[in-house]
Amino acid sequence: MNIKSSLVLLFSFLITGHAFAIDPVYDGPNGIREKVFATNCLSCHSSQLTGAARNGAPPGVNWDTYEATLPNADSAITRAVEAMTMPPAGTKPLLNQEQKDAMLAWQSAGFPQTAADTPINATFDGTTLKLPVVDVGSQKFNATLRLIPLTGSPTGVGFVLENATLTTESSDTAATYDSASGKVLIPSVDVVQNGAVQDQVTNIELTLVAGSDPMTFNLEQSGLEIPTVAFFSYDANKLAIPVINVGEQKFSAILNLIQLPSSPTGLGFQLEAAELTQLTSDTPATYDPASGIVTLPLIDLQRNGVSESQVSAEMQLVPGSDPLQFSLTSYTPITQ
Repeated sequence: MNIKSSLVLLFSFLITGHAFAIDPVYDGPNGIREKVFATNCLSCHSSQLTGAARNGAPPGVNWDTYEATLPNADSAITRAVEAMTMPPAGTKPLLNQEQKDAMLAWQSAGFPQTAADTPINATFDGTTLKLPVVDVGSQKFNATLRLIPLTGSPTGVGFVLENATLTTESSDTAATYDSASGKVLIPSVDVVQNGAVQDQVTNIELTLVAGSDPMTFNLEQSGLEIPTVAFFSYDANKLAIPVINVGEQKFSAILNLIQLPSSPTGLGFQLEAAELTQLTSDTPATYDPASGIVTLPLIDLQRNGVSESQVSAEMQLVPGSDPLQFSLTSYTPITQ
């Protein structure tokens, strides 16, 4: 298999030679400032502009320096990438897909200013596996994968590829992908909790699930500790439930947050994936088929992999929904 084919297989897209992906760092000729802010934002959001010249941009929201950008970087993602309300209609073009992917990769990396600020060792925060360098033949990629339940995996879980971009970084602990076997070998992974490295696990192995789209990888036997507490990621608007008891069976599930006007809270969740699991939990969710009620005794609310608070919650199946949707009927903060 040639390099081009292996890249298509691994990352589901290919840099074709006429353009390179935007570097997920602020500085540099191919960085976020020059390729996103300068082209789409700085005509309003610049500290050099005042009064009417800002076209309504708040005085304290500027993107022309790293120091000014950092406090508002998350809101830039929310408005320009997710809601797509910035730039305002009729001013500058909305971000294209390459720009949006770069912004999300920049956020995922912790908003580094330069490539030197980007972590070189792989990291796992309980939900997201970040691989700063993956060697694929003669090419190198930066990749982000998200933990999912996966029945066919020896561990009952796996990872789905969220994004990948070409990188010029090097690492002594770079991951490697073998196109012949479909295996990804990761020599070392820093286990991160609340923003700090708590442990280091070596020799992690993933195996590509043949034909998967988006690309999905089994997690083989490893020292990674898989979370058994339900968690909601503000960054991805996803609820991961490691263990749901349904009669005598146990499932793992991923659900997406949705607006649901019929719900008492105005919110709900739509099922993305569910798989039988062998995992156990001290705080499993339970589903009652008779009432359609899902009870979650503990959900850890996380932003950028950092736990912010915990709640208990209850959801109820929306009859006849396909895919399955659940009305969020109540949630209660847990005082620690």
